[in-house]
Amino acid sequence: LPTFFEEYETIAHEAGITANKDRMKKEVLRYVDALTMHFWRTLDTYSGAANTWIEFKTEVLSHYPGAEKLPEATTKDLKMIVVKHAKEGVSNTQSLAQYHREFATTAKSL
Repeated sequence: LPTFFEEYETIAHEAGITANKDRMKKEVLRYVDALTMHFWRTLDTYSGAANTWIEFKTEVLSHYPGAEKLPEATTKDLKMIVVKHAKEGVSNTQSLAQYHREFATTAKSL
């Protein structure tokens, strides 16, 4: 969810709408599914004219416990990557690169 908001804010900045808090809140709904859209519209900070984009985003995030925390990797996750690629084999540059990306990402988060 934080990545979603970061991407949305980049797009909104490029569109020149970041100064308009109401438009920021309205336009973000274009990028979520219908159920999420209806839920976000019920939030106090969505309809409150005095509420800023940051307040709205903060309230949204408060309804998704753990959304701001990156998932923690475990040594078991790392072992699973090694086993998976050992079974599949590393037979070309692409498969080696895929293994490296998965391994490095998981190992770095330990």
